[in-house]
Amino acid sequence: MHLVLNTDCNAWDRPNAPGSPGVCRFCYRERNRVSTDPDTVRRVIDLVRAESAARRIVFTGGDPVMPYDNHLEVALAHAAGLGFETNLHTNGLLLADRYPGLRDHVTLYSLAVDGPDAATADWFRGSGYFDRFTANVDMLVADGRRLAFNTFTTGESVRRLPEVAELIRGVAARTEVEYWLISQYRPIGRANPRKAEIYGYEPAAFTAAVDAVRDTVPGVAVFAQPTRAHDDPYPFRAWILADGTVTADLGSVAAPRNAVLGSMLSEGLEPLIRRAFALRDAPDEAAPPDPGRAPAPS
Repeated sequence: MHLVLNTDCNAWDRPNAPGSPGVCRFCYRERNRVSTDPDTVRRVIDLVRAESAARRIVFTGGDPVMPYDNHLEVALAHAAGLGFETNLHTNGLLLADRYPGLRDHVTLYSLAVDGPDAATADWFRGSGYFDRFTANVDMLVADGRRLAFNTFTTGESVRRLPEVAELIRGVAARTEVEYWLISQYRPIGRANPRKAEIYGYEPAAFTAAVDAVRDTVPGVAVFAQPTRAHDDPYPFRAWILADGTVTADLGSVAAPRNAVLGSMLSEGLEPLIRRAFALRDAPDEAAPPDPGRAPAPS
């Protein structure tokens, strides 16, 4: 399960690197859509435990490691106490600041790295990003933590995947690396022609580039998320917001945002997931989400 604690992100305030189109222009998240409190977060996690077979919760955003109290430490501690594995999916820009309160409750740290050096990685995520990424890796490796990585690509940077693979292979020689997720542009949410021009390229070229590096990182699972056309299905994913709202990708990148299914706090989680599958399998027959609800992150 993916638990969205907030949909804003500290990377958006970073200075652009030379030649960059702007920090994280590929991002499709909306902002500032979640408002919750510690008791609500605990109730949400309790319901995930009671009404699903999930064994891991991915704590995500935006970026969950923000410079304010979004109850991340409470959520992680409660999930770990219930026996969940916990995946902290973060850009890591503020990880060192909050690490002492997080470390005992995180199973896996998933960090973003979009290139093998500062020139490439900073182009995507802002000046100084690669140096912070390297410092985070050193900190986590020294503490014996388990890692994973995610990489965004353009038609140019995808050619450097072998070098990123070499970087990840070096980290895997020092600590356990579980997976590497490599992605192309996802044209929903805040999509526009400029983004498509920068990040869009043939999915076949992307798939070939990923396949070429799969066997170069032994012991690390490599996953690929290619760009899809408007009429292509997108893998089903359900998202739980920290206020109890449940949303889902129902398969179409033409949708401007995820379908809002309802609140698990009042309706339960299992009925909402069943509703999501009904909407995906028979969109003309299943009841649509309540249009009066607030929009959810895509």
